[in-house]
Amino acid sequence: MKILFTYIGNFKEYLIFSALIVISIILIFQNQNIQIRFLRAAAVAVIGTVQDSFSFIPNYFKLEDENKTLRETNLNLSVELSKLKEAKLENIRLREMLQFKMSMPIKTVSAKIIGKTLIQTRNNITIDRGTSDSVFSGMPVITDKGLVGKVVATSSSYSIVQILLNKDLKVSSKNQRSRVDGIISWDGENNRIQMKNVSKSADVLVGDVIITSDYSNTFPPGIPIGYTVEVGTVDNLFKKIEIEPFVNFETLEEVFVLTYLPDEERKELEKKYTKKLK
Repeated sequence: MKILFTYIGNFKEYLIFSALIVISIILIFQNQNIQIRFLRAAAVAVIGTVQDSFSFIPNYFKLEDENKTLRETNLNLSVELSKLKEAKLENIRLREMLQFKMSMPIKTVSAKIIGKTLIQTRNNITIDRGTSDSVFSGMPVITDKGLVGKVVATSSSYSIVQILLNKDLKVSSKNQRSRVDGIISWDGENNRIQMKNVSKSADVLVGDVIITSDYSNTFPPGIPIGYTVEVGTVDNLFKKIEIEPFVNFETLEEVFVLTYLPDEERKELEKKYTKKLK
């Protein structure tokens, strides 16, 4: 209490002055004298004019809150727009895949890529289908664009696919126009593959489409592989043929597994004959 009285004593002049101002304002507003009423009206008019003059100045804190709200709204709209775009693209891909699946004479299993390596010499992808989905090792993997590779390992729910950009994968191929045969392989240098064992005199031109051969026991004939982009010579016997795959492995997201397995009888016979030659 003593501290309170001391505080009041130190500021008593200011407190008295403030109280007198309040009392004066109350008396002015209660006074009905014509001069006082005129003065009161003039004061209100002046205050109103001043308020109108400064009303264009925005409230900083209110603007800051509004900007924050707008930023949050823009972020939410951006996320929603991204989701809608992704859904649209996925819808287009799935519709194309469905149309392709319906046109295939061989039963297919659709799969989504859940893992991918493209920076090694033995690249592969992992898909979300396995033996429980009737996917087995040796089955070809394709898209509506062309050949992807073949299944090399499976579990109940997943499979690993050896793709064209893998040095271990060899594909028996054919030039669709000239019917020239060769073997597709990858040298690990870039994203192009090569058609090898093609004689120097063979009819191969830039732009020719390369497909899987009728002689393949691993892949059904006629699956598009790519198109020739460079035709040269390695030596006096063989051509050097560079091929751009139809499948873009960097953007690949969904694939089809063909429920097509190699003919085991043929496979064993060719294997035995090869051993005899050695």
